[in-house]
Amino acid sequence: MSLLAMNDVSLSFGGVKAVQDVSFSVEKGEVFSIIGPNGAGKSTLFNLISRLYDCESGQIFWQGEEITSVPSHRIAELGIARTFQNTELFEHETVLRNLLIGKHIHRRSNAVADMFFLPSVRRQELVFRKEVEDVIDLLNLQHYRDQVIANLPYGVRKMVEVARALCIQPKAVLLDEPSSGLNPEETEDVSFWIEDINEELGATVIMVEHDMKLVSQVSDRVLALADGQVLATGTPPEIQQHPEVLRAYLGDAE
Repeated sequence: MSLLAMNDVSLSFGGVKAVQDVSFSVEKGEVFSIIGPNGAGKSTLFNLISRLYDCESGQIFWQGEEITSVPSHRIAELGIARTFQNTELFEHETVLRNLLIGKHIHRRSNAVADMFFLPSVRRQELVFRKEVEDVIDLLNLQHYRDQVIANLPYGVRKMVEVARALCIQPKAVLLDEPSSGLNPEETEDVSFWIEDINEELGATVIMVEHDMKLVSQVSDRVLALADGQVLATGTPPEIQQHPEVLRAYLGDAE
């Protein structure tokens, strides 16, 4: 049974077909990348999985259960976390506070217990703090933990957003162009923390990315899209040599 599967999924905007009959599956423990030219439908797929968009047709399955109509606010509870192309953080809060927000889906206290800060709430907060500190250590964010997001460079903000997604303790994390806006050295760091997320945390990674060097370094399999349709699925070398992929990127397969 695949961790995630999309079966013949389609969506249009004003007559423009963003994705057409897209089918693919992602296995548990994979690093699975989605590539394609601008407008290929990559981020649309993420929005469909996240349930920000509704499918016009087709089905989405998570661990064998259909989630095509599941409300978007339940997606994190299912174990799916996500980052965005542009960071979506609380600018005037510290890194630590932003990461603690990622623990909200695991909160089991009620308003009364929180108001009086009962022992059960204190124990829960200590557990959350320990788990957040573990993520800070994993992504080497110790230097920034008490700094306000607004004061941080863009590359660090990108890493903080990934860290917050990991605080959900996801089974799969969707990374939307994690190297966008980063310099070569920062992009190299991205490849290391993707491997750490996959190997140390055991999270499946599904990534939309333009940087083919990064894709080749970290991916087990790659899905290539163009004009909202699947061109090919395979290993990075297979995709790089696929005639339809070369035609979509270069205009000619030769």
